[in-house]
Amino acid sequence: MSKSVGRLLGSGNVGTYGYENNYVDYLRNYNTANVDNTLNNMTSTAYNLSGNLNNMPNYQFSVDNSDAARQRMENAVYQSYVDRLTPQYEQQTSALATQLANQGIPVGSEAYNRAMQTLQNSQNSALNQAAYQSVQAGQNAYSQNLADNINAAQFNNTAQQNYVNLIQSLLDGSVSGYDNMSNLYNAQNGIQNRQTAAQESGWNHLFKTGDMISKFTNKKIL
Repeated sequence: MSKSVGRLLGSGNVGTYGYENNYVDYLRNYNTANVDNTLNNMTSTAYNLSGNLNNMPNYQFSVDNSDAARQRMENAVYQSYVDRLTPQYEQQTSALATQLANQGIPVGSEAYNRAMQTLQNSQNSALNQAAYQSVQAGQNAYSQNLADNINAAQFNNTAQQNYVNLIQSLLDGSVSGYDNMSNLYNAQNGIQNRQTAAQESGWNHLFKTGDMISKFTNKKIL
């Protein structure tokens, strides 16, 4: 009976499978020096790069578009119309006054005032159109300025994220010494668990076999 138990339990110890021994030996002898040294250099670089994060602009989640760009464009466009039209209006007014005088229409008369009012209405209509054009130009400038601010914010955020991704990529590596020790521990722990399970299974089988022999012996004695 004792020999059977010894064969069942491996003489008190269940050995590992061949591939398990090979794997454990492989892990113990695995040279991680190149990876570890490279990771040390890369993590040092990542650490140095991370020090620059405080000097970089903050992430932008919104943009505040100034109305100054719109106002500048609106004023500039309107003033360009005024600068161009004012000499024309002066010439038109002077020409009309001369024409009315040649026609014998005195200044201040109803005909004179009516003619001047008609000219002024025409001139004011052109100025109103100039104002409309300047407002449109101002709105376009506002929209363009907003788009520029959004693009600048997106460029800033993308540059920030690319910088962070670079740091993270420097921290990624292959098998390090820590990883290798973790793999070795898991392999040995798996072997130990299997050995424990096998031993427990063997003892249960032994007890069951002993009970059967006892019953058989008792039956023979009776």
